[in-house]
Amino acid sequence: MVCRDETGRVLLTRFVSPGNPDSGKWTMPGGGMKWGESPEQTAHRELAEETGLAASLGPVLGVFSHWFTDQESFRGEAGHVVGIVYEATDLNGRLRTEFDAGTTDDARWFAVDDIRRLPHVELVDFVLDLIA
Repeated sequence: MVCRDETGRVLLTRFVSPGNPDSGKWTMPGGGMKWGESPEQTAHRELAEETGLAASLGPVLGVFSHWFTDQESFRGEAGHVVGIVYEATDLNGRLRTEFDAGTTDDARWFAVDDIRRLPHVELVDFVLDLIA
């Protein structure tokens, strides 16, 4: 999900999972669907879990698709990840700064020009190309 504030900064979350090659990298708020969820329900739940914020879903900006080999996979299995990238509108709530568990340990607003210098996942480049 792409969340932007009134100055154009973009909200990123930092992924943590010991042993995962992407651990410590910045990504977009979002995550995996639970059984029976719609993509929209997943987007709302993940945004709340990872940032403490709520939003309305705007248009789909793009669909991220990445095949990975068993060597690239944390589980040692080849697979495919597909992510629907929504524009968030009408953000409300308070940005979470404390995390008890899960795969997020930080959430912050960044100027677009600063994001490319951060350690980040491929999805972030995909999103920056969509919004730039």
